[in-house]
Parts: sequence; structure tokens; C-alpha cells
Amino acid sequence: FNEREVSTLFGVDIPLTSFTAVNLAEVIQFKVAGNGAVRLDNLYFGGVSSNEPEPELEAAPTPTAAADSVLSIFSDAYTDVVGTDFNPNWGQSTQVSTDGGELTYTSLNYQGTAFAAAQDVSGYGYLHVDYFPTDSTALGIYLIGGGVEFKYALTGANGQWNSVDIALTEFTGVDLAGVIQFKVDGNGSVRVDNLYFGGE
Repeated sequence: FNEREVSTLFGVDIPLTSFTAVNLAEVIQFKVAGNGAVRLDNLYFGGVSSNEPEPELEAAPTPTAAADSVLSIFSDAYTDVVGTDFNPNWGQSTQVSTDGGELTYTSLNYQGTAFAAAQDVSGYGYLHVDYFPTDSTALGIYLIGGGVEFKYALTGANGQWNSVDIALTEFTGVDLAGVIQFKVDGNGSVRVDNLYFGGE
């Protein structure tokens, strides 16, 4: 093909749901209508039926810390801090969902979580996070307080739940008596659950 010919070639995947009222269990014919001349090739059915049930997602690990020993930000196992904004407008391209009892980030570049009021976490020993990266090659979580933000790299494997207790001493320079935000950055997609402060 020369450049002119290549520019006139098109490919399209048409969802079978577009063919309203057609009995897809008994397809007998195709018909093409229009005008002019056209060449066809690679005409086939493919993909997975939209009628197939979605595979059930593996649930996050169940936390074992006593409820009276944690400050929960996001977890069905505990009572969370009231008024937290899980999707503040920071100009990010990340898509956020809290459906299904999980925080899900897709098309991640960075994503904030903002508290309604500053939280004093200086009496806790660690930040707990369960996270399930689907296709991430870089991932980190920041604690933000006192005008300082500090990143901790999350290095768990894709395709599985990873659990980590991050010592709060890792967040160098952050005012633990006045934590106001989290930030997650990286790429790909990641599910997050059981985000809480615990320990002493």
C-alpha cells in the first residue's frame, strides 16, 4: 500500500448490542447498504459477550486491629472520620469510585483525600493500607500536614492485595498533630481499602 491507500483503510469493532431486536442466537445473513465502492476484509465476531457476569473481585483482607485502637479513614470494618472528601478537585485526571466498599483509582496520575478538619495522629504508630494494583508500575502515598508532604513508595505486586503498616516516623517533616490530607500518585489502576491509623 502507498500512503494514500493506507489513509483510506478503516477498522471498527461494533458492539452486538447495537443490533437492536436481532436474535443473536440465530444470525443467518449480513447485508451491506450504501453507495460507491468498498473493499471488506477481516469480518468476524470476537470479544466476550456483555451478558457474561463480571468476575467477582477478591475482597480486601479483613483487618484485625481493635476498633478502639484505630482512627479509620476508609474501611467497612470501622467507623470512618466524618466529612472526608475522597475526590477533591486538584486538577487530576484520575477517576475515583467508592462503590463496593473500596476506593478505586483508574487512569491514575495523582489523587487527593482531604479531611473536613485536621487530624491529630501523633499518638498512633503506623498508617495501615491494603491496596490491589491492577497494572501499576509506580505507586506512592503521601501524608500531608503542617505545609509538608512526604511520599512513601508502595512496592507491592500487581494482581493481588498487599497490606502494609507504614511507621509514621517514615513521613519526615509532616506535622502529625495536624494532618489534613493524603495524596496517592503513580499510574494504572489500584483498589484501596482499610486505610487507617493504628498502633501506639
